[in-house]
Amino acid sequence: MATLTAFIFVGTSHPNHGGINPTHYISLSENDRPCLILRNVENNQNIIRIIPTVDCMIDDIYFMIYSFILKKNYTNYDFNMKTMYDLFTDEERELIYNEVKTVLSGIDMKVVFNILDGSTLLYKLDKIKQYPNDYEITTPIFRKEYNQWSGKTENKEDDK
Repeated sequence: MATLTAFIFVGTSHPNHGGINPTHYISLSENDRPCLILRNVENNQNIIRIIPTVDCMIDDIYFMIYSFILKKNYTNYDFNMKTMYDLFTDEERELIYNEVKTVLSGIDMKVVFNILDGSTLLYKLDKIKQYPNDYEITTPIFRKEYNQWSGKTENKEDDK
């Protein structure tokens, strides 16, 4: 069964109070194979699902923002449940990722990454810093969870 390991909110920050005024969110489903699921905050119509690349998952998240929220290029492709590997070559993806960074440098947008324990994105935080838009990253500091394998409740506290 798939598990949601991250929620990425896309919108703008409030000019005086920080936070985010979200318009969309992307959830990352992981287990057998990862899947990025894009939804509009206002309604659940036009849900987009993309199977990201393993190494460039952050780039694929920004690609979704670029293509389906900002509606730049690539919206005529049939992405639903297809892998980025199948849709584009390595060279094409690299060109697309660079195009996305260039366009985003001139757009007022904030992306908030809420990353849960066990998410692949925890190992890709430096990639987020390469993008020019405003961002915020939340990662687990405290966790209390029952472990079905050990039969015990485990507490995790980050040492930071």
